[in-house]
Amino acid sequence: MPTHFLILSALFASMPALAAEPCTQTASTPPTEFARQPVRPDNWLSPGNLRFGLIHAPRFIPGVTVAPPAGAPARSPAAQRIDVDRLLVSDPADDTRRSLRFLLENRIDADGVLILRRGRVLLDYRRAGFDPAQPRLLLEATRPVLVALLAKAAAEGRIAREKAVARAIPDLSNARELSKLSLQRLLEGRTGLQWSDADIRQWQQEAGWAPGGTATGVRVWLERRPSWPRTADETGADVAGPEGALLLWAAEKAWKKSAPALLCDLQGSIRARHPAFWATDPTGTALADGLALSLGDFANLGQAFLDARNRPGRRALVPAWFVDSVAGPSGTRELAPAVVHELGADTGWQYRIAHPGNRGHRMAILGAYGTSLYVDFDHGTVIAVFASHAERHSPLLMASLRNLWEETALQGGTENGKR
Repeated sequence: MPTHFLILSALFASMPALAAEPCTQTASTPPTEFARQPVRPDNWLSPGNLRFGLIHAPRFIPGVTVAPPAGAPARSPAAQRIDVDRLLVSDPADDTRRSLRFLLENRIDADGVLILRRGRVLLDYRRAGFDPAQPRLLLEATRPVLVALLAKAAAEGRIAREKAVARAIPDLSNARELSKLSLQRLLEGRTGLQWSDADIRQWQQEAGWAPGGTATGVRVWLERRPSWPRTADETGADVAGPEGALLLWAAEKAWKKSAPALLCDLQGSIRARHPAFWATDPTGTALADGLALSLGDFANLGQAFLDARNRPGRRALVPAWFVDSVAGPSGTRELAPAVVHELGADTGWQYRIAHPGNRGHRMAILGAYGTSLYVDFDHGTVIAVFASHAERHSPLLMASLRNLWEETALQGGTENGKR
């Protein structure tokens, strides 16, 4: 047998093993003593500590770090890049024209901004000391990712969207109200579930976001919930409350995988370059708002949405029907939570994803404190923002984000002679 044939045979034989190489998962537990340290488990997510806390989550909450087997290559720069000092944008505070740097530093409190145009880097802005490779908590921006995972599971026949939540999560089969609530409504954020201030406080404690939990975990707390009151009002008010735990629970059931394993698959889908982190409650159960990605991989997530529309198929991040739904104009603004209304009266809402302008093909994932992910499908642009604004969702912050998206999405040079 020729030598070259033996070499090729050995190479092809090794390819499946290489493709199946798993991610590296490392569980971590925060220290129990903080002595006189000013940032502690009881204040790490307060406005003054956000920049430190969101990047150093493993110091304050348990979780699992997931490293991809091999990082993707760095993205190439665009032919012409944005100059944050020369580009003028509208300041929504007084409608004057100011530099993009001013908007980022004084209205959004941006830590890092990465803008991609057709996969090339148009802007790589970093506040002094910001590490773009460090995974940072996305908080409620995790939830659209969970919806995407469930949409893909539905497309592959792993779960039916018309199925009741109580059937998708058998552990909650005794919750009568959930037997009348479809998974589709959960995906869209139209559950009508009611959460009191006491519920929100207990959820935060049991999840580990705040001290004072019983250490039994968030899912035991949900299982023991005596009733699940609902209202006919389907407004998606629960942007950052206990409802997200149902999304993650249903995703793990549908895929028959733990959240860290799902994260490993996600890293492959988005061609991740850096390790990620998924925070857990004290029992080791992953949290719905606990995903942490690097800025580059957050942008890669947006690029994966864009690619799913341009090159649909089984390997895509999300199915074609899902990306068409979130990319196109939506008439469901009246069902959107209040934070979406702050983006403007012409903003749509579908599958927990905003559609600023309600025209063209675009989407925006809203996190907290300015963190956001914007995708303009028509112009091949992705804008990933990590920010530490003092308010979770202020009107000025939302207006500033929209100006950032709309006034930079068309900036930069041309690629191959085309806009």
